[in-house]
Amino acid sequence: MAKATICDLEGGAALCAWFEGTPSFHDATLHEFELRQGAPGRLVVHTFRMESEVDARGYFLLTKHVDVTLTIFELIEVELFEFMESAIIFGLDIETDNDGITLSFDSSYGVHGRIKAKRIVVSFEPTKPE
Repeated sequence: MAKATICDLEGGAALCAWFEGTPSFHDATLHEFELRQGAPGRLVVHTFRMESEVDARGYFLLTKHVDVTLTIFELIEVELFEFMESAIIFGLDIETDNDGITLSFDSSYGVHGRIKAKRIVVSFEPTKPE
């Protein structure tokens, strides 16, 4: 398998251009998660960029808030653990091979695991902070 980033996926270059870099998805919130056999599935994740500056309370400034939708086509393999209504993602890894694309994600809270599909398409919508 070859390592990839979200920028390498179909539609991902536009997200990375808007984000002015590659989102890490650290502390991102999983808003929607739908997997369907024989039909496209999707993950909707709210993420942001954490700046090095802090506010008056000492919290890092969070900018570039965005909802990222990963539409999953032709599901191949699923391995999920601790499936709950919500999740906070610790990190997102992407790998590709001749068979498809694998999304692996760890969580600080909630669901974690991996999903492999033939095709994954990225779309996004800038949002306000949660």
